Amino acid sequence: MNSPYQFTPPARLLDFMRQAGNPHLINLAAGLPSVECVPKAALQRAFDAAFCEEPDVALGYHTPDGDYSLREKIAQRLARRGISVTPEEMVITTGCTQALHGMIRLWAQPAEVVACEAPAYYATLEMLGDSGIRVLPIPVRDPDGVDLELVSTLFERFRPKFFVVCPTLSNPSGATMPNEARRALVEICRKTDTHLLEDDIYGELSELDGLRPVRSFDDGSIVSYVTSFSKTVAPGIRVGVCVPGGNTERFAQLKCQQDMHSATLCEVAFRKYLQAGGFDSHLQYLKGLNRQRREMAREIIEQHFPEATNVWIPAGGFLLWVEVPPSIDIEAAYQAALSKNVAFSRGKAFFTTPDAKVSSMRINCSRPTANQLVQGLETVGKILRQRG
Repeated sequence: MNSPYQFTPPARLLDFMRQAGNPHLINLAAGLPSVECVPKAALQRAFDAAFCEEPDVALGYHTPDGDYSLREKIAQRLARRGISVTPEEMVITTGCTQALHGMIRLWAQPAEVVACEAPAYYATLEMLGDSGIRVLPIPVRDPDGVDLELVSTLFERFRPKFFVVCPTLSNPSGATMPNEARRALVEICRKTDTHLLEDDIYGELSELDGLRPVRSFDDGSIVSYVTSFSKTVAPGIRVGVCVPGGNTERFAQLKCQQDMHSATLCEVAFRKYLQAGGFDSHLQYLKGLNRQRREMAREIIEQHFPEATNVWIPAGGFLLWVEVPPSIDIEAAYQAALSKNVAFSRGKAFFTTPDAKVSSMRINCSRPTANQLVQGLETVGKILRQRG
């Protein structure tokens, strides 16, 4: 569909998160990293240091913008990736979800046109759908992301208020836009007066050398930037980041109304973790583990899924976008797998068109153990072959 329209979100984050807590399920669905990916010993030392060295700070109220010294450390990391930002231009959030929600809440007005990727992260679609906007889906054409010629044509015609994009290891497709495409996208948005909301939650899991965030091609007038450390350190610490651009004060005000501030203890402990060093070596470990798991999953899919199955190969991360023959009823396959205590993410959850025929699924290669990954994918493959 090439015209904007209102939509009802096809999936709810609440349902996915409740499913993620089921200990009896081989969960190939939830976008969560493995417990093997969490640097538990280093985090324990960081929390101990927070209690021993700064207990009053860690257990008290503080500014809605977040721990200032933590913002300084994150600004230094962003500078290494080409983003020039001061601590005052940054707000610490409760995960990337709050950052996304806050920016959408800040910008979106009912009936306005807002662009997003297709497929796109279901929680983003839920936020957009509930805001009453008219969505303009931009198809992800291949592992390099959206078609910029189509973006230019549609943006010139419909002038969307903003474009939500996950340019690095896009969830769910795994697509990653090259640097030259990122620069061109900023210019398209500048020309059409379209803000760009960059979700960079998977940015530091990319295995491509020299890849730069979209925000690094802008001064903040066009691009707002959100990320978190849920995929790289630990989901439970809930430390996210928002660089709103020219909307920092209003964003902080809305956040303050919502929760006053994020968890002080987690912010101080995470600062201690960054100060101790070791994060970069941890990232290298993660990349190796993710690469191993992705390759394992790809080989199992090749052996056990129906012929003509296509796997998009991402340049990092732990998610695989898998396209199966269109003759297969994905919903029926999902229910059959669930009856055998295996879950995967149905592709339809990542699109805004409720009647779309989507013969795809998202597979998490990290959350299950290696044995569970093998067992789960073999089970799904057998079900798909029976219905192929």
